[in-house]
Amino acid sequence: MIASELINFATVLAVAVGVACAISVLYASGLRLWAAGDVDAQGTPHLLHRVVSVVCFTACVAIVLFALWLMIPMFH
Repeated sequence: MIASELINFATVLAVAVGVACAISVLYASGLRLWAAGDVDAQGTPHLLHRVVSVVCFTACVAIVLFALWLMIPMFH
């Protein structure tokens, strides 16, 4: 009984740490790419950096909304 509870605890802990790391990496990557998307000295914009940064931010929002959907029973 205690062994199965420890396994369940370890599973929840691993998933929580993994998701927290994923959100942190996505957000940091989004910030870095947004900063790299400025216009350079020749006047050419780096649109791809901005688009990928928006994708990173969108993924962060999607993960947070999915987690809220899982935690709030009214949505089920």
